[in-house]
Amino acid sequence: MHIDQILKKKKTLSFEIFPPKNKSGDISSIYQTVEALKDLDPDFISVTYGSGGSTIGKTLEIADVIKNTYGIEPMAHLTSIVSTKEDVNDFCMKLKESNVDNILALRGDMPLDDRVVCPKQFSYATDLIKHIQETFPNDFCLAGACYPEVHQEADCFENDLKALKAKVDAGAKFVITQIFYDNNYYYRLVREARKIGIDVPILAGIMPALNAKQLLRTTRMCGCTVPFELSTRIEKYYYNDDAMQEVGISFAVNQIIDLIANGVDGLHIYTMNRPEIAKSIFAQIPNILKDFYHYD
Repeated sequence: MHIDQILKKKKTLSFEIFPPKNKSGDISSIYQTVEALKDLDPDFISVTYGSGGSTIGKTLEIADVIKNTYGIEPMAHLTSIVSTKEDVNDFCMKLKESNVDNILALRGDMPLDDRVVCPKQFSYATDLIKHIQETFPNDFCLAGACYPEVHQEADCFENDLKALKAKVDAGAKFVITQIFYDNNYYYRLVREARKIGIDVPILAGIMPALNAKQLLRTTRMCGCTVPFELSTRIEKYYYNDDAMQEVGISFAVNQIIDLIANGVDGLHIYTMNRPEIAKSIFAQIPNILKDFYHYD
C-alpha cells in the first residue's frame, strides 16, 4: 500500500531501522527488532543502508521480509549519489517483485571510500524522484527528506525551502525531517513550507539522545542544534551512560508530547535498531498516543 494513502486517513507512526553491521554479514538479528517494533503497531518501517550503497542488497531483503512476512508496509531508502539509472531501475524492479511500494529518495552522502565511483547521473534527490516517476509511473509512493535547520549545503533557509518544493513538485508525496531537538525549528519549517505551497505531510523525525558522544557526533553531521536544556543535562551525565539514556528518553517524551499537542502530521522514530527505547518512550504516554493514533 502506498503510504500517502494512509496519510490521507490518519496521522502515522513509523520507525527507521538499518541492516546490522558485523563482520559475518549476518542480518538475522534485525528480525528480532522488527518483531519488537511490530508490537507498537507502526504504519510503516523504513530501511536504510550504508554509505555508498554498501548494504543495499540487505535493504532489499529486509524490506521484502517486513512486507511479506510481517505484513507491515516497508519503505526502502534509495540514494542517488553512487547510482546510475540502470542501478535505480534494477533496484525498483526488485522492489516491485517483492510488492514493496514505497521509496525514500535521497541524494545521500559522499562515500568515505575514495575507490567508490560517483557516476553523477543524479545531482539531487529531485532528479532521482523525477526519474522514478517517469520510469515507473504510479508504481511507487515516493518520499523525500527535509531539514528543519537547513541543509548544510544550502546558503539560506529560503533556498532550502525552494529545493524542498522542487522535490514535492517532482513527485514526493510526503517528507520526513532530519533529526532535530528544538521543536520550534519544525514548526517554522511547516509554517513557511505551507506559505509557498508545499502541502504534503511533513513527518517529524525523532532520534532519542541516548549517548552523549554519539549525540555530539550526530549533531555535527546533521547541523542540528542542541537546546540549552538538553545541553546542560548532557554535561551533567556525559560519563554516566545509564543516566544519559534516561535523559534521552525523557527529552524525547517531552518532544513528542509537544509535537502531538501542536498537530504534527506523523512521528518517525530513528530507532538505531533499539526497539526497547521506543517501547520505553511510548510506555510513558499511552493516553497521549491513544489520542494521536489509534491505540486501544
